[in-house]
Amino acid sequence: MITRRRLLSSPLLAGAASLVPRHPGAQSEVAPAQGSSAVLPNSPEVLKTLWTSYYDGTRVWGYADKHSVAPGENFRLMLSTGPERESVKGKIEIFRIGHYGETDRELVWEDDEVEVGRNDAEMTAASLGAGWPLGDDIDTGDWKSGYYTVDFIDSADGQRDLNIAFIVVTNADKSGDILVELSTNTYQAYNAWGGCSLYTSAFAGDRAQMVSFDRPTPPDFFEYEYYFVLWLEQLAAAQNLKIDYATNFDIYRDPVFAEQYKLFVSGSHNEYWSKEEFDAVYRRIFELGKNTLFLGANTAYWQVRYGDLDNNAGGVGRGRQLVCYKDSLDPIRYRVSEREAQLLITAMFRDGSRRPETMLMGVAYQSYFEAESADKYPYFVARTDLPFFAGTGYREGEAIGDVVGYEWDNTDPEADGKRLWDEQKSQIPLLDASLINVVFKGAPVDLNGKQGTAEAVYFVSKAGAKVFSTGSIRWAWGLGKPEFVQDKFKMLNRNLVMHLLQYG
Repeated sequence: MITRRRLLSSPLLAGAASLVPRHPGAQSEVAPAQGSSAVLPNSPEVLKTLWTSYYDGTRVWGYADKHSVAPGENFRLMLSTGPERESVKGKIEIFRIGHYGETDRELVWEDDEVEVGRNDAEMTAASLGAGWPLGDDIDTGDWKSGYYTVDFIDSADGQRDLNIAFIVVTNADKSGDILVELSTNTYQAYNAWGGCSLYTSAFAGDRAQMVSFDRPTPPDFFEYEYYFVLWLEQLAAAQNLKIDYATNFDIYRDPVFAEQYKLFVSGSHNEYWSKEEFDAVYRRIFELGKNTLFLGANTAYWQVRYGDLDNNAGGVGRGRQLVCYKDSLDPIRYRVSEREAQLLITAMFRDGSRRPETMLMGVAYQSYFEAESADKYPYFVARTDLPFFAGTGYREGEAIGDVVGYEWDNTDPEADGKRLWDEQKSQIPLLDASLINVVFKGAPVDLNGKQGTAEAVYFVSKAGAKVFSTGSIRWAWGLGKPEFVQDKFKMLNRNLVMHLLQYG
């Protein structure tokens, strides 16, 4: 039994962010187990593949049982040691990530010593979940909306296992100044714990078609969104703004999250959306006229659905399985009409020009270079006549920082003038090209040596929504990552956010 002790604000020492290791990156892969059909389930080869780690020397692994909770709701942590040890004693600490003066986190919960035992990891864990025993309830009390990370500290030698699990706390009112939607579906799509991701499979085929949220997950939040969140919360403190957070599943489950906030921010690598989420954000921009910031790139690229919902209850459930067949062979086509299948198959939104991202945010994914590459590419100012340039001193043609990559978007990814849209096939209207203002341009080179075009754009929809799309995953690096941050860039972003909030 865990004895809980609720805490008042208790920030860690300054520089806590430096404790966050960098995981291998979105393009890392798990090597397939050779001759896996002849490998025993508990062999060292299989165990190494199942327990793939984003840290060296991980002792405790974990995951939460929910995508998110509202303040006062409970969640549970499932914990296990790795296969190399039977048990370990220590304590759990939970922190909210944000701006707290000289530190990036606030301690909100800790327990007395707990013993974590070893649980099995089956070869089905990546798709069906690890299935570890439920931990005790953790009461969130009056926790603020935000991203919360979980650490484990070994009692024997004080080793801190960082970010072994996370939970997102939402706002039950679903309204405020800014909602930041974190890219939680994408975290899972690239997660190879258990041997499979939506990109790789160590056991059968070239990739999984379904992955589970009920398994240890790399802390991808800290790669990109972290820098934006720290910067935004500092701005919010200075401007008395209310910032809330949500997951992809929250937008699926309750589209009101995408409707009532003054500004909706889509996260840095928000690649995997449900149809319901696409509908909600599209409606926000083109029907409700609400302002929106697409923070990253490769957004709304793959359509997904959740595989463990109760259809008799209107599609409500835990949503802990993420399904993406990545082609038109999705078997849902056998269960619905051809017309419905065109809306529901889990392929690219742009497939067959059905719902191209260009018609949602003005730009769409073009290409990438390796996430771990040392390559750097700047954005250059294309125009300065928009309100958010005031006071920045930027001039046309000036570089604003090496914030292009590792994936990028532009207004016409296939460079054929069609912008992915087809008059006969597209199921959403044409976004008039004359409305789209290209604000920044870059010329990154992809992993095959081909030069691409990166573009950040601004437009106002006919419904009145002001929309800015950064066209690059690394945009947030310019707000806080060492060697990328620039003061003029931070001022530009301040002006942009305040403009999208209609305060300037």
